[in-house]
Amino acid sequence: MGRISYIYILLLTVPMFWGTSYGAAKIGMRELAPLNMAMLRIIMAAIIFGCILLAMKRNNTIERRDIPRFIFLGFMAITSFFYIHFTGLQYTTSANAGLIMATTPVFAALFCSALGREKNTILGAVGIIIAFCGVSIIITKGQFVGLFRYETLRGDGLILVNALVWAGFTLYGTTILEKYRPFVAMAYIHIFGAMLFLPFAIFPNPFVTVTLIEQLAYISKETITAAIYLAAFCSVYSYYMWYTGIEKLGAVRTVVFNYFNPVFAVLTGVFLLGETFTMHVLFGGVMIILGVYMTNRRQEDPLRQRNINK
Repeated sequence: MGRISYIYILLLTVPMFWGTSYGAAKIGMRELAPLNMAMLRIIMAAIIFGCILLAMKRNNTIERRDIPRFIFLGFMAITSFFYIHFTGLQYTTSANAGLIMATTPVFAALFCSALGREKNTILGAVGIIIAFCGVSIIITKGQFVGLFRYETLRGDGLILVNALVWAGFTLYGTTILEKYRPFVAMAYIHIFGAMLFLPFAIFPNPFVTVTLIEQLAYISKETITAAIYLAAFCSVYSYYMWYTGIEKLGAVRTVVFNYFNPVFAVLTGVFLLGETFTMHVLFGGVMIILGVYMTNRRQEDPLRQRNINK
């Protein structure tokens, strides 16, 4: 356990950045269409990844036969995910988005069990439930009635689709970690995802009324700063740490850290969007910590042991 304890600390920084991404995205979308904001973030992240790959000079390539897998992962985790996500944020609240995305560990555990990729125990299942209850308390402030309203249903549905996509991406992504290091894998996933985005950034299309190229001439420093923050910290750093966690701990033990996202999302809403802080955040946060701890205290399985010994 001591050999990989640092992974838990680093993984905790991921939901900090992802939780604050809701607020940063809303700042950027004051000037940019959702798809354009997503593209600006991903293109910047792909450039950063590409520069680091070039600086590595070795062990920075993938085999040609694996390119279709990376293209599919890029489409799943980057192109489709971010378009749906940024669009969904237009029609729902950051709180609702955080809560719905927190269902990802449930879907990931179900997918893993169905496919036999990881062993789930009663303790792990209870931990997931406790953490999810903590998330629910934070988001609803104990008021479960009226959380999902008619006016947010469209956005809530889009975010739910993304929770499923992210769970599938987390699970399917484990297959490439058997062959490539986490940073190389995430770099090419972003690069291919950005390439799929490029036509929408340059040419007129049904998804946006004004292309990203056209809007770039008019955006403010505030929007550029938000995009750089999202690209460098929420994409490059966080995705790399996410796949490092999957490599070392397994998909389910890593994905439960998603439960911390709403905590940081609410705190971002308090400091940036003027939302109200309540004691429900503290109480729910304690439940999340307990649930994540229980999930990661499960009996070691062969897959995790092989990853630890790498």
